[in-house]
Amino acid sequence: MIARADRANPLRWYLAALLLGIVLSLLEGYPLLKFQAQRLAEIVPALGLLAWCYRRQPAAFFSEPVLSGWYGIGLVGFAAAALLSGAVGAIPWISLGFLGLVLLQFGLLPLLQPVWQRHGADLVRLLALFTVAVLGMDVGIWLLARAFEVTPYAWVLRPEPGGGMAEAPYLYLNSRWANQLTVLLIWTFVPLLQQLQQGVIVRQRRFWWAICAAVPLLGLSQIVLNQGDGALLAVVVGGAGLALAGWRSTAESRRLCWTATGLLLGAGLLAALLSAVLSAGDFFTEFAQRGAEQLAPAAPTAQKRIVLWPAYARAVLASPWLGAGIPAIAPASPECTPHNLWLALLHWTGLLGTAAALALATAFVPRHWIGRGVSVMALPLLLSLFVYQLVDDIWLRPLALALLLVLLPGLKRLDAAQPSPQLFAQQKAPQRLLQRFAFPAATYRLLAVVGVLLITISSVVPGGVGFAPSALVTMPKAACLLFF
Repeated sequence: MIARADRANPLRWYLAALLLGIVLSLLEGYPLLKFQAQRLAEIVPALGLLAWCYRRQPAAFFSEPVLSGWYGIGLVGFAAAALLSGAVGAIPWISLGFLGLVLLQFGLLPLLQPVWQRHGADLVRLLALFTVAVLGMDVGIWLLARAFEVTPYAWVLRPEPGGGMAEAPYLYLNSRWANQLTVLLIWTFVPLLQQLQQGVIVRQRRFWWAICAAVPLLGLSQIVLNQGDGALLAVVVGGAGLALAGWRSTAESRRLCWTATGLLLGAGLLAALLSAVLSAGDFFTEFAQRGAEQLAPAAPTAQKRIVLWPAYARAVLASPWLGAGIPAIAPASPECTPHNLWLALLHWTGLLGTAAALALATAFVPRHWIGRGVSVMALPLLLSLFVYQLVDDIWLRPLALALLLVLLPGLKRLDAAQPSPQLFAQQKAPQRLLQRFAFPAATYRLLAVVGVLLITISSVVPGGVGFAPSALVTMPKAACLLFF
């Protein structure tokens, strides 16, 4: 039974719509149409959340600041930098669409933090269930592909005896996109474990313990089976941070952190055993070898990090302040993206946009990592996200972005009420200037609407993001699916 108070939780229905979109995308095999289906699975639920924000609101919604001025400066500054870099770059209308997505996502984020305050306990359980469903589908499809000798993460058609074609289901276009969801979702078991240890969950405890154990097991199985080196490194760093936090915490937090770390270690051993049984390769032995291959000297056309990173670094030096527009490809790059968040931001929006992006992080990076009202999954999630973004590009994929919209508002409690206007009158000029950017919720809602408008414009004008790969943002031998 759903508690009456939790029935009004908009993120409950958002996750249900997102899961439905993911399931429906399984029905489409053609890669471009599958990507479009997942694109809609991202955008449509976000528009539903924006519509929910237009219900009747109290007077404080239109007048009281909801976040510090640093977040407002970051969002406005990044929008200005992205608009300028796109205007002077070669892909202005495509950049406009990506700017619209930024405004939609980060405009909604302050509006969703109160939802986490009111329905946090419910969302913890929902996210764990969502994780088991999504990762369970992915691992299950991989195992089926293995059993029928089908290549996973690929559109495979086989002739049937009657002359037709049999189509094998697949969920993601490649294993890296699958790893992105795992890096984001694997930490949802930590707050669920906290509820179990604190006795918040009274009924069906065996079921929830099973869910709690299944999340890290499915996540690490998915990483090991498809040889996700970057994802494994990110999870290891997140787990190490969790263990260290436990060592420096109180007895209750220490028990939580170390139990979570133990579950991760146990899940890793079981995942390695599963890989050995299936003869899927010795993942842990080959891990260092595959990493070394990415950094070994290679030809300029090789799709390796040792080629990508210098290519984008040289492009950054060519236009350090403004950038080339989102998501421009560096001239000498053999890949669509640098697989590195910081190189991407610097190349696309310059130093100005990157600095503004750092200011945006103030909304979901807590000052205190354990306790004090902060989500216990903040530390491992942000650590693993930071590490993984050094080797991949989570923030460019539809389903990963859809999950970030839910997860980021839950990492840090909403800022307390802002100081009184009388106090602001006594502050120095820089502090008063900062307060000008401490926007009320209504302003962020308006920015999200502007984002929808920019996405719409970019989708319909020639040279925008459109509904097919753009000749302006693509590689000679492959389409770059960089729509959202």
